[in-house]
Amino acid sequence: MKYTLETIAEMCGVSVGTVDRAINNRPGIKEQTKQKILKTIEEVDYKPNKIAQSLAMGRTNTIGIVCFDLKNNYFAELVNAIEKAAKEKGYFINLILTHGNAEMEKQGIMYLEERHVDGIILFSVCEVKKHAEYLKKLKIPVVTIYNKISDDFSLVGIDARDAMEHAVEFIIKKEYRRIIFLNAAITEKKQQHMNVYTLQERQEGYIQGLEKYDLHKPIILEGVNEEKLLKSIEECRPHKTAVLCINDMFAIQVLEICKKHGISVPGQLGIMGYDNIEMLKFISPRLCSVEYDVDVLGENLFEELLDQMQSPNKKRVNRILAYRIIQGESI
Repeated sequence: MKYTLETIAEMCGVSVGTVDRAINNRPGIKEQTKQKILKTIEEVDYKPNKIAQSLAMGRTNTIGIVCFDLKNNYFAELVNAIEKAAKEKGYFINLILTHGNAEMEKQGIMYLEERHVDGIILFSVCEVKKHAEYLKKLKIPVVTIYNKISDDFSLVGIDARDAMEHAVEFIIKKEYRRIIFLNAAITEKKQQHMNVYTLQERQEGYIQGLEKYDLHKPIILEGVNEEKLLKSIEECRPHKTAVLCINDMFAIQVLEICKKHGISVPGQLGIMGYDNIEMLKFISPRLCSVEYDVDVLGENLFEELLDQMQSPNKKRVNRILAYRIIQGESI
């Protein structure tokens, strides 16, 4: 038999409201009556309908995280940090992986909306203008990371342009005279009208760094293509050359290509990544990288979302966090 509030109330000879007060430890009920109800619930192993209760209260104590994928270890570390911060406040997460597909992102957000999540942390790849209008109609607090959508949504992260410019400066001070920038497939993504805000910011930081020191014209590769990378390295000779990567996973792939072709690092080529993922401590030589504390980032993302869930009219802000350059052994 399936037990409901109504059947429990009938068994105890009380109203549904009285049963609700007993279950939720609310005032307005005699202790003897309360104990009778709780004993009955225990005997029949009654399980409250949490979904119905949540909808009645107007919250579900769940949040959605819409993320690119977990292939990049940094995303896995970040999701873990957000989940930890959320759990400490009594919230559970629903994780959506889009794999960089705009349509999958939209479907994922619809899924979260249907499940009445209280808020969403979003790494968006969708075209900005139409997506911004859609998100505003949801009436669900949304905090963005990496890819900015508009000033209508808070953004949490670091100044990627500034960080990459300082990375270039760091490499130049190590007496490198050619710096190859390894980005993701930004041109293809632009053609597909995808949001490439963070990719663009990091690339612009690289370009600004070169211009600041009047080093050379930008050398930009998109994606880790072994043949194109080796050709670019060859064309930079005899200048001391480094490869500055959009993330650590690309930097690790570049290092593997160098080992395959007998290119010593940092003897013949310098390599620098971005994110300082935890697995770098197992990589030799230890890769140089741009680091920003993933735990602090996760905490700030959830704190900003929680603020908006508790105060829907709160002003949207950009939380810009600190970063630092990790020396490593590859530059």
